[in-house]
Amino acid sequence: MTTAVVPALSELSVTEFLALARLGFLPRGLVIGSCVYSAGSQYAWSVCTAEVVNLSESMRTARHLAIGRMRAQAVQLGAEGVVDVRLQVEHHLWRGGRQVAKFVAMGTAIAFDPGHAPATLRGAPSLRLANGSPFTSDLSGPDFISLLRAGYRPVTVAMGTCVYGLDPREIRRHRGQSAELSAYTQAFFDARETAMARLQHDLFAEWPPGHPDAPIGIVGMTVSESAYGGQMLQGPPIVEFTAVGTAAARLAPGDPRRSNEPPKPRVVVPLDR
Repeated sequence: MTTAVVPALSELSVTEFLALARLGFLPRGLVIGSCVYSAGSQYAWSVCTAEVVNLSESMRTARHLAIGRMRAQAVQLGAEGVVDVRLQVEHHLWRGGRQVAKFVAMGTAIAFDPGHAPATLRGAPSLRLANGSPFTSDLSGPDFISLLRAGYRPVTVAMGTCVYGLDPREIRRHRGQSAELSAYTQAFFDARETAMARLQHDLFAEWPPGHPDAPIGIVGMTVSESAYGGQMLQGPPIVEFTAVGTAAARLAPGDPRRSNEPPKPRVVVPLDR
């Protein structure tokens, strides 16, 4: 009786697959976590330029649920980690001004296969976290390899979020004028700083100094902005800032994946822009 071999699904490009395979990492499958979350009513806050705290907390909770479910799938596949994690969100305003968000976390689960690794790496220790769960990273395959060669390993996708409501009366006060909307400028600055501060707070609350997986920093940091509302019957203007990055810790002493010489950075110039 012949046992059918089910190929592992992956979103890795050919370059990413080859970069990972050279160090013995093979894809186990595409892992997806999702969460549809009701964040309450936009009208539950007084219309002013300030943070909408209930929306901020709802977005934070929903993202963590989606990533947790993605990690749970990786556990079922026996993966050491998930690379190239992408976070997608869709905002919908339902009747009554109820804000509903759909979150999707998607990445490729990978595992170390000593049989496909170079002989010098076959005794390399696992990259799983101290509790045995897989790491998560939004780094691409080549960037993940570069991180290992530099002597570091990914721990988790770190996130922070802040949702700000904008007072539409601010625009009406400047109608017909060419002038800075200073209240909006300050709001955007405050929201970005708050999102990044929460990323660090949540990260180091879960992995404090002294923990086996305590990060020493965050790489690949990005802060994205999304806006919704502000149209007729669509609620007041809302702007959400999300800070995302990969928390990194040092590789175990003697890990052979560490390069004897630090990788040299290379300048890459895209030709399609």
